[in-house]
Amino acid sequence: MATTKHTAHAHTSEPFWLVDEHHLHLYPEPTKEHISLMRIAGASLAMGVIRNLLRHSNAHRRTRLADRVTDPTLWPFSPTQVNGLRAALYFLRRYGDDLLQAERDK
Repeated sequence: MATTKHTAHAHTSEPFWLVDEHHLHLYPEPTKEHISLMRIAGASLAMGVIRNLLRHSNAHRRTRLADRVTDPTLWPFSPTQVNGLRAALYFLRRYGDDLLQAERDK
């Protein structure tokens, strides 16, 4: 019986901001700038996702308070979760501002 030997390795996809510097094949200065811009984009993306989660939760809470039939896929966050997400937004914003300032100062 013949068997096939599969030599290809499966690679998991990585988010764009986690790319290893050594895989960029750029000169040192463009690589540093590229990494910096990926970090700014990653922080911005994370902030957008958290904002949308908070909006979604708030919309569900308003719908529930109005006694309207709600979509079963909607869910509100607890007050502790809302405060935690707001804190995450605050620190991501500070981190993003620091990254932008560092990029401007170059």
